[in-house]
Amino acid sequence: MFMEKTIRNVLVVGVEPDFHRRFEPLLKRRHFDVDRVTEAGCALALVQAVAIDVLVLRYPLGNPSVESLLQSIRSAESPCKRSAVLVLASPVDLKKARKLADGYKTQVLSAEADYEALQETIALLLRAAPRLSVRITIRLEALLGSDSTMVLTQTENVSLGGMLVRVRKPQPVDARLRFELLLPEDTIPIKGTGEVVRHTRDWRGDVSGVGIKYAVFENGGDLRLKEFLQEVAPESIAQ
Repeated sequence: MFMEKTIRNVLVVGVEPDFHRRFEPLLKRRHFDVDRVTEAGCALALVQAVAIDVLVLRYPLGNPSVESLLQSIRSAESPCKRSAVLVLASPVDLKKARKLADGYKTQVLSAEADYEALQETIALLLRAAPRLSVRITIRLEALLGSDSTMVLTQTENVSLGGMLVRVRKPQPVDARLRFELLLPEDTIPIKGTGEVVRHTRDWRGDVSGVGIKYAVFENGGDLRLKEFLQEVAPESIAQ
């Protein structure tokens, strides 16, 4: 069943659990679904495949750097090129990090900011973030052997290049999956196969979702998906 796009998804990258626990309630109160990855490389794989409404990046990151990751996020072919970004920097790094701010879609804030400043910045992100999140029912089947079973779950987001899916028992990175996307008011699912590119985690460190990059669509399913996204989330495919 299709759900209205009232909830937006957030990917938190490299932020310490203590700080994550501090601002996650603010995000959830404003109807954000929050996932996290600890490594910049994991984030890069996700932003290249899946549209994400808001990204929260710890400054500095390892490989790639925040600067390189932002460059990928804002590239013309990126599904996240219109995403809102919050860069969190320690006071010693704040001056350098502020060079990344554009005053609108990319905000920079001290990791030691007080509650009011954090709340105000999240409000700015909410206004800047495009509505990219698309939640629909999906069937997933791991292509690991003859005993694979189909699981019914829900996407956290869908874009032309891939999707972020809520899972309880994640498949390993690089695993191939067969999927069936059940579009609202459509009796024939969009079928195809994809590959797990990365896992996302909650603040406890438990896997909360998987990023899946499409490999093959059956029977023109990619065109049907594009038509659907043009109708319900045009910003996710805008040039």
